[in-house]
Amino acid sequence: DGGTLFLDEIGDMSLPTQTKVLRAIQEGEIQRVGGTETIKISVRLLAATNKDLESMVAERLFREDLFYRLNVFRIRLPALRERREDIPLLVDYMLQRVTAGRKLRARRLSSEALDLLIRHDWPGNVREL
Repeated sequence: DGGTLFLDEIGDMSLPTQTKVLRAIQEGEIQRVGGTETIKISVRLLAATNKDLESMVAERLFREDLFYRLNVFRIRLPALRERREDIPLLVDYMLQRVTAGRKLRARRLSSEALDLLIRHDWPGNVREL
């Protein structure tokens, strides 16, 4: 209660699940699976997707009312292939993170390896990286 709920890949949500999420947002309460009592909730919602929700709404694959409930403040993060200049920074960060706490020395990638990473299209974006 009072926390933040992150809904990842909401474009993959089934219509019945979308209905349940919308109801929880509108009513401010949920019910546990198999439960009978309702639980009041007060959360900040963040949602993410790589899908074109507006097209999905037009095709009736995503609920219009849920779209407008969630689309209050939109942040568009360009795909990694559109911001290749970020790749060296992300690689350095990930190498530091992987080696931290493992008593490993962080290494740098060769310029050839980094160049390969920069030229890759990254259809899976940062998760693939």
